[in-house]
Amino acid sequence: MQGINRPTELLSATIYLAPANRPIKPVEIAGGTEIIEVLIGGRVYFEQNNEIKEFERGTIFWHVAGEYTIFRTSSSDPYRCLAIRLRVPEDRRSVPRVTGWSDDASLDAFADEAVRRFHDETIDRTYLCEYVHRRLFWESYIYNRRSVANAFPLPLSRALSMLRDAAVLNFSVQDMARHAGVSEPYLYALFHKHLGVSPHQYLLNRRLRLARIRLTGTDDNIKIIAEECGFENIESFYRAFRRVSGMPPGEYRRRQQFNN
Repeated sequence: MQGINRPTELLSATIYLAPANRPIKPVEIAGGTEIIEVLIGGRVYFEQNNEIKEFERGTIFWHVAGEYTIFRTSSSDPYRCLAIRLRVPEDRRSVPRVTGWSDDASLDAFADEAVRRFHDETIDRTYLCEYVHRRLFWESYIYNRRSVANAFPLPLSRALSMLRDAAVLNFSVQDMARHAGVSEPYLYALFHKHLGVSPHQYLLNRRLRLARIRLTGTDDNIKIIAEECGFENIESFYRAFRRVSGMPPGEYRRRQQFNN
């Protein structure tokens, strides 16, 4: 995903219900505009990588100038979509043509809010435009990250899920390899190939990230934080933290806590 092509105006926000008994005429996107269609139900057939594929609820289609809106659907299950039309400063793509909504539970609420707010004359359209576009961009970004992660080999996905789900990071790379069901050398090879870093460095980065969260969000003792983030002793924690953050943990906490 490239830099945001930030829209300057929200032109329309509607819920489109595709007819089941007649053809749908696709709309060509005019210059200076972008149309985003978010499937909230039904099925769509859309060409991707020179192949017609089926897409369902949660798919987001990003159309730029010269392209056409979706139109192929199932007669037994015609699609329903949130259609957003925006004025943009450049005719370029900043998001892949097809992405997805990352959290299905929040999709209907967002679609309803976007349309309802658009037709509320008391709402500032500039703020609404910013909110709607940024939310769609964010959902696509998270969806894209998950899609990349899902493409990893199963042992690497297992190791990463162990890191992601753990509240306490006091385990080793050997433990990660055991959880992934592979040897340590093979886990090192997987990390280098797909992530460009060693599992040791990746684990260290996660430990320091968790430490920063704990330092700024809690009043926990720094020694306890160091232990639960997996550092062997307080000295090694201080060295690693200072090397990355440029300051000791105590100073970082004082600068970052919101109530200071």
